Amino acid sequence: MMNLRILKKEIDLAEWSIKVFNSNLIYSKKPDDKIFNDPSIKAEDVTDVPAEFVADPFLTFYKSRFYLFFEVLNMRSELGEIGLATSEDGEKWTYQKIVLKERYHLSYPHVFEFEDQFYMVPESSEAKEVILYKAKNFPYEWEKYSVIANGKYIDPTIFQYNSKWWMFVGTPNGDLHLFYSEKIEGKWIKHSLSPIIKDNYNISRPAGRVIIDNNKIYRFTQDCKPYYGKQVRSFIINKLTENEYQEEEINIILNGSDKNNDWRRDGMHHIDQLKINGNEWLIAVDGHKFKTHNYLKWKIKSIYRAPVANINRLLNNLNLLREPYLNFGILMLHQLTY
Repeated sequence: MMNLRILKKEIDLAEWSIKVFNSNLIYSKKPDDKIFNDPSIKAEDVTDVPAEFVADPFLTFYKSRFYLFFEVLNMRSELGEIGLATSEDGEKWTYQKIVLKERYHLSYPHVFEFEDQFYMVPESSEAKEVILYKAKNFPYEWEKYSVIANGKYIDPTIFQYNSKWWMFVGTPNGDLHLFYSEKIEGKWIKHSLSPIIKDNYNISRPAGRVIIDNNKIYRFTQDCKPYYGKQVRSFIINKLTENEYQEEEINIILNGSDKNNDWRRDGMHHIDQLKINGNEWLIAVDGHKFKTHNYLKWKIKSIYRAPVANINRLLNNLNLLREPYLNFGILMLHQLTY
């Protein structure tokens, strides 16, 4: 007999969405809740792949148009891919397409401009490399330019300060490492005090672009306790040289609303800020709410959208290979779906 418990099993999944809005630079206090009305980009806005969620937004501006790069979790491949949306005014956003995908998971598409060229450093920890991409045809075509670090580093965050390039990277065990380089493509050197934070999931993982404004350096970090995606903290860096590093925390600037059915009810974990002029900034954040799913229905939905080659792996995950009749039924449903 089939184990009936699997029919009743439930799982909680985070549904991430993205909001873009105008504001002053955010580093010391939380924005007004009124700003966080409906999200600007949701999973259902993605049209070329079946999206589980969208997250990790990064902004840039080019030839009178705003560009938003972000992670799209593709339900078919079960991998993160880099999507693109565009806007004429920073308010109304139109999804374009997936602009970068690999055989491994990608997220956190940190995009920046340097000497009239656009670069991207996404998270590629599954490949155990930090990879610098260069736009071949901005914003739609990207090519690998340089591997700037080796290791399972997460959320690489690059910035330029005092004629040097600097890079924060997190690790799965809660460390924060710092690297520096004379040139963007390398050679990158690990800071003498690295890891500058050790075994601390509250303040180690990067949460978006480092901002330098009025000669002050602001770092943003995910607070991953008591669960991933809880809130965002801000820090000011007081010393940054090849041999020194010192920072102090400013405040918690983003968190969940705790409001039923709100898109950011259960937390936020990323912020990107693009200076438009004066004190005006365009800001992109993400947030999520947990939604309870019937485990079997959710996995069958994944099977519907998965390549045929992945069916056996998915069934193994369900521990259903010993149930031939149910397997046969699922396979028939899959064939009818395609």
